[in-house]
Amino acid sequence: MPPSLLPARATAHANIALAKYWGKSDITRNLPAVPSISLTLEELVTETEVRFEPGRKHDQLLLDGRRATAAETRRTTELLDRVRATAGIEHRATVTSTNHFPTAAGLASSASGFAALAAAATRASGQELDLTRLSALARRSSASAARSVFGGFVELAAGAPGEDGLAAEPIAPSGHWDLRLVVAITAAGPKSVGST
Repeated sequence: MPPSLLPARATAHANIALAKYWGKSDITRNLPAVPSISLTLEELVTETEVRFEPGRKHDQLLLDGRRATAAETRRTTELLDRVRATAGIEHRATVTSTNHFPTAAGLASSASGFAALAAAATRASGQELDLTRLSALARRSSASAARSVFGGFVELAAGAPGEDGLAAEPIAPSGHWDLRLVVAITAAGPKSVGST
């Protein structure tokens, strides 16, 4: 395997929206219709490893120790396809992702998951993206993932239809305002209605 295609790991943190966006101005590009502000939660962590493998026929996602569903893998492959296109590679990948908090339970595991996936996949493909470009890449899979690229308080502006480079921006470090967020997990299983 060429040295530029070594496995890469990344971590990202979930975030909770304090002012939520509702609706999209461009579904294809996953652009929010209104802005949102969030607080990144340093204790809610996702760890992801991406390994591009010559000869692999399909992408494989191992999520929290189990083989992922077709729907989970489809969204992962869509992000990997964007990375492959910009890196000029065709190899399929094995992705191993672990959430250190309940998955699909309303705690933004898709935000941290896609932020970590974007970082690990670009590194594994030999690319180094700055945080703004990484945020824009992650946003295509989950608008909330654009905010999980950064720590502290983060804003994601509304997007204009057709816009490609929309990224979140940090607005203040986590200790800037005297604010406490308490997470109480009452059930560890997935929520009955997904966010996407």
